Parts: sequence; C-alpha cells; structure tokens
Amino acid sequence: MRRTKVLKSGTLAEESIHRTVIEWCRAQPVLRGLVLHFPNEGKRTKRFGGLLKDLGMRAGVSDLFIAMGRRGFLGAWIELKSANGKVSSEQQTFIDDMRQQGYFTAVCWSIDETIKVISWYCEIG
Repeated sequence: MRRTKVLKSGTLAEESIHRTVIEWCRAQPVLRGLVLHFPNEGKRTKRFGGLLKDLGMRAGVSDLFIAMGRRGFLGAWIELKSANGKVSSEQQTFIDDMRQQGYFTAVCWSIDETIKVISWYCEIG
C-alpha cells in the first residue's frame, strides 16, 4: 500500500485522493477499463513540453474521464482537488467547454465526494 500524502494544512493531498478513487474505481466491475487519467501534471523540459503540445496536450484537462454515457451525458470529466485546492482558469475553461459539448463535469474536493459523484453518474449502488 502506498503512503498517504498529507499537506502542511493537514488536508489530504490531491495525489492521495486520486490514488484512492482509482483503487475504488478498479474494484467496481462496471467501471473497469472505463476510467481514464490524462497525465497533464508534472515538470517537463521546454522541448518535451513543446512536443506534447504539438501532439495535442491541452492545459486544464480534468483529472479523470469516465468513458460511458449515462444520465443523458456523453461521458464524464472529473477534476480532483485537495480541500484547499483551486480551479485554474485553464481548468475552468476546459470544464465549460466539455459541458457545452454534452459531457457531465464535476469538481470534487474529497475522496467521499468523488465516490459519491461517480456512483451517482454511473448508477452504482
């Protein structure tokens, strides 16, 4: 089991929320293989960052995509944040763009909230 990261503020780090949510998703038969992460985070060299941008990487892409249509939506994009996290302008633009295209979008601030939102969207339980 991986170590849980806690921020100086005492809140759970986004990475820990993300790992726990993915572990839960993998345990749900209906979600296996349908929850995807797009690794936009991280430091890169200017050259490699330019290559990724040329290949279609976009700033602000939400953390998780659920590749299943439910509740009248085409799929779901979920942005994960720690309790004190902030949605960047690029993230908000991406969320707005996806909403306009018929996708469900949500920003979740905890493990429990994220699991509740995914369970509702995917009609689990």
